[in-house]
Amino acid sequence: MAEKLIKYYQYVSEEKGFTGKVQLATSTKVPSTQAALEPDTPELLKVFKQAVEKITNKPAPEFN
Repeated sequence: MAEKLIKYYQYVSEEKGFTGKVQLATSTKVPSTQAALEPDTPELLKVFKQAVEKITNKPAPEFN
């Protein structure tokens, strides 16, 4: 399941609030409700990491 994608949404929410979540959804084209259903594929994780870094201006965390 999309455990890591959800964690990226939580991280961005903690760092940037609701606006950050909206930016993440817009940048990735995967809303948070859909992220819960998507698999954590390498391609999606790459897209999410890049978006998180752009939104937070910090390196994206690595989730295990």
